[in-house]
Amino acid sequence: MKEMANKKIKKKVKKSSRSICLKKTKTYQNLIQDTILYVQKYKTLDIIDAGELNICIQSLEKLYIQTNEVVDFLSGKKSFIDFNTIIEKLQSINNDLSVNFRLYGTKNIDDVLNICFGNEYVVENIMDEDRGLFDVIKKYTHPISYKILDWKDDHCGKNKKEISKKLAKNSIIEDFMLVETAKTMDCFDLARTTKKFQTKVYGIKICFQNPQTRKTMIISTITDDMVIKCMNLQYLTNKLNILKNKKPSDPIFLESSFSRFCESLTLKELLVYSCRELYQRYMGCVNQAILIKKKTISQIVKEFISNDLFAQRKTLIQLLIKDNDPEFQYLAYLLYDLLSNETNGAFDTIEQTVLFDSLPWTIKQFFRDAMKTTIKYTKNLSNFDTNKIPIEQQICLMKANDSIKEKAMVKLKEVKAKSEDSGSKARQYLDGLLKIPFGIFKKEKVLTIMDDINSNFTNLIKDLKNKDNNLIIPEKNKYSSIEIEKYSQYLKEEYLTDSKEKVTQSLIKKLTNSKRDTLVSNICFINSIVKKNNLKHLKICHSGKKTDYMRDHIKNFLLNITKYPILLDEFTKRYPEEFIISQNNNIITELDSIQEKWTVVNDNMSNIRDILDKSIYGHDKAKRQIERVIGQWITGKQGGYCFGFEGAPGIGKTSFARKGLAYCLKDEDGSTRPFSFIALGGSSNGSTLSGHNYTYVGSTWGRIVDILMDSKCMNPIIFIDELDKVSKTENGKEIIGILTHLIDPTQNESFQDKYFSGIDLDMSNALFIFSYNDASLIDKILLDRIHRVKFDNLTLYDKLEITKNYILPELYEKVGLQDVLHFDNKVIKFIIETYTYESGVRKLKEILFEIISEINLEILNHKKKGELPINITIDDIKSKYLKEKYETQHKKIHDESCVGIMNGLWANSLGMGGVIPIECFFLPSNNFMDLKLTGLQGDVMKESMNVAKTLAWKLTTKKQQEKLATGFKKTKLQGIHIHCPEGATPKDGPSAGTAITVAIYSLLNNKKIKKDVAITGEINLQGNVSAIGGLELKILGGIKAGVKTFIYPEENQKDYKKFVEKYQDKDIYDDNISFIPTNNIKKVLEIVFE
Repeated sequence: MKEMANKKIKKKVKKSSRSICLKKTKTYQNLIQDTILYVQKYKTLDIIDAGELNICIQSLEKLYIQTNEVVDFLSGKKSFIDFNTIIEKLQSINNDLSVNFRLYGTKNIDDVLNICFGNEYVVENIMDEDRGLFDVIKKYTHPISYKILDWKDDHCGKNKKEISKKLAKNSIIEDFMLVETAKTMDCFDLARTTKKFQTKVYGIKICFQNPQTRKTMIISTITDDMVIKCMNLQYLTNKLNILKNKKPSDPIFLESSFSRFCESLTLKELLVYSCRELYQRYMGCVNQAILIKKKTISQIVKEFISNDLFAQRKTLIQLLIKDNDPEFQYLAYLLYDLLSNETNGAFDTIEQTVLFDSLPWTIKQFFRDAMKTTIKYTKNLSNFDTNKIPIEQQICLMKANDSIKEKAMVKLKEVKAKSEDSGSKARQYLDGLLKIPFGIFKKEKVLTIMDDINSNFTNLIKDLKNKDNNLIIPEKNKYSSIEIEKYSQYLKEEYLTDSKEKVTQSLIKKLTNSKRDTLVSNICFINSIVKKNNLKHLKICHSGKKTDYMRDHIKNFLLNITKYPILLDEFTKRYPEEFIISQNNNIITELDSIQEKWTVVNDNMSNIRDILDKSIYGHDKAKRQIERVIGQWITGKQGGYCFGFEGAPGIGKTSFARKGLAYCLKDEDGSTRPFSFIALGGSSNGSTLSGHNYTYVGSTWGRIVDILMDSKCMNPIIFIDELDKVSKTENGKEIIGILTHLIDPTQNESFQDKYFSGIDLDMSNALFIFSYNDASLIDKILLDRIHRVKFDNLTLYDKLEITKNYILPELYEKVGLQDVLHFDNKVIKFIIETYTYESGVRKLKEILFEIISEINLEILNHKKKGELPINITIDDIKSKYLKEKYETQHKKIHDESCVGIMNGLWANSLGMGGVIPIECFFLPSNNFMDLKLTGLQGDVMKESMNVAKTLAWKLTTKKQQEKLATGFKKTKLQGIHIHCPEGATPKDGPSAGTAITVAIYSLLNNKKIKKDVAITGEINLQGNVSAIGGLELKILGGIKAGVKTFIYPEENQKDYKKFVEKYQDKDIYDDNISFIPTNNIKKVLEIVFE
């Protein structure tokens, strides 16, 4: 019995061993088949060459024959099988397969692990938390080779922290370094250590540590080019979410380029790089694209052609990730196109095909978009060759009147009659004439919306009038914006509601005013639609009911029908004539459409204000004027206009035009209304604007026609700067005459350039804006045609805001010191008050740039250290950065009260003001009360001196006059010397009249004038004090000088109130300063003397 049992056991063991060996052999055969398929794939990818493929397949073929022998042997009916021999043979096959995998690769990574480390390796060494990563590697990576390195003797002594220390993935990593530092399934880029293109693009090294055998396996693999969005694996989803949600706060990560970067990541990059390393790669990518753009096109092309295919691929990806500039897309396509053969331009070259196929899927999509952008960009840049159209047809197609076309035809005959050389002038004339955009006026979408609203509303009212004669809205060809808003509201809130009520009453009348049979029929109809729509609770009973009962229930049903739209639809189908208006969905649709367009208009007006606010700080009057003009263009006629921006230098007039006005009106494609700039400063020749006569040698058309040609429309915005700087010569007067004709609405429909004599140019739709400092220097006839917009002078607080929000950020960016420096308000205020004396901020900007540039030099020379941001102090300014600059000296009031010295107040067109002491003393003279005037006084001021002298003598008492006359006879000091200090500075104007009168009166009567009193006002012989200009500037300058009492003309009370309103909350003055209005010199004399 025992022997039989042993035989059975042996038989079972043999059967089991046979089964295991067969299974193992089949596995080897499957591996051989997979390997043959994949090594051929690697050959097509140029990872292995034909010789290697030949050797590999021959070797695999022999191994397959050996496995077949084992299978045949095991499948035979031999009773005795030497399993030791079989196992040795299988082990030999295993070893040979391992060699093949090491040299040529195979299909799956787990096959390599099983062959080399055994089936138990994955179970024992891949932890549960790493299972997600292993699933990705197993499914989407394919081995191309591997190597096994032995651990050193001291490796077992390393703790986990030392083993897991990170390697820099962006550097060349040798395999021996991985033994010491890499963890299992750490992935590394193969691009730095291989020369094969496909391996560079898709190749990674994966590390597997085997503590049991004390070995490290490094498998080189190729990753699949899988679309990441289509891979439903938790490991990749989590990594992408972390990458997007925990991105740095740097502004470049908020750009759309970062989203494009994330979308374009390949499986290889997600496996190899951590999130921090991917952020670094993105920053490098952006910076590299910017660097490329800064190079010349020849330099870019030369570098691109000299690079290998992988570097070329990298460059294209860097350019295609940047989507905010069409130049990047244009450049990407241009570089790609360089790889094509000149002889075979219609087809992509092998290089182009390989490169394009290697791009990530999203980058391929971006590349297709880039091709479209390139075509569009090229079309925009390249003008159509008008030479292809016959000139006769071009002339006929001009949107000009026949007289202009006739002149063009005459010139064409002249061109054809003469030789190429002698006819060049006529050809130039004709080419220029054809470029003038006659009859073409640019009209942005926002300017057409109101026309669309008006057209829609007009058609709606006509339609309603045809259906309802009782509509109270009048029928007009055009409605104003307020009418449209009012009537739309009426239609929506009252008319449609009333119509529904009328329909209900009409239906009640129709369905109830009938005999019993008709009532029953109507109830049956109601019950049928109620049943059809499952609203049985609304059913009306009629069987055995009286007619009044039926009428009441029909009425109640109809009164509540509006609550059930589905029933309302049934009645609409049954009685369509009753629902003509109330169920006209077109009304509601049209009204909603009108409301949407109104919202667009509102959004555009808000956007215009935002653009103007961003361009410059303050100047609300100027911004309001621009809004008014654009508002007029939206709702009314889009005619021309002429503004004059009037104000001191450096307060933002030109910046307002360049950075604000030019960007207010935009097309759907983002292009702005054409804006042109003409600088008139120092111009002395009218031909600059209106051209030369055609007959002159070298003649050409003027700047105005040039602007029309460039802008390709007849309604550009033309900004003419420094109008008051036009020379006063005859030529300067010619310029003024041209400008007068250009902006006069009664004349500018027929403006003519001298070169195109006899050809009218319609400039009536252009917007002209002049800028100037001093309106008194402009020709009065021209000034009368300009709508003057006064730009306020900047206060200290305005300058602080402008410095913080505009100047400093601009300078920081210019020098490259963003978030590095900090200027406190006290420091900025000190610089403004100590080193500048201007109404604007031009000099202030220059000084701040000097300081910031000096700090930048210190940083470059390692002389500036400390915590960021670096605080700049007043001591730094005084002792270091501006120590060589002189501090501004402001004129102060005199130290003590004196006889014959009165503080006058002055202001100029440059936005500055202050005190001017008027000094009077007796001097020897042969003539009684003879005046000697010094201090470079103008004619008007001299006139005021004479008036003041007469008035002061008149105000002096008879007794004092006699006393003075007696004294004059004895001393001969009967002349008066009046001096205004700062003799090199010209002074003029009538506003010092009252101050001069007080000074002379003080001298004649020997009365001391208070030192802290200042006065301004024109005077006449009756002693009346009349209005002056520049009160605000005079008061501000006087406060700086130390004045405590200001006397000003009562007629300037409005200006004083404006001053108080503007400065009352800004600590400019305190309660110790008093302001006294006056209308007569007598009141002044009561105040000024001690």
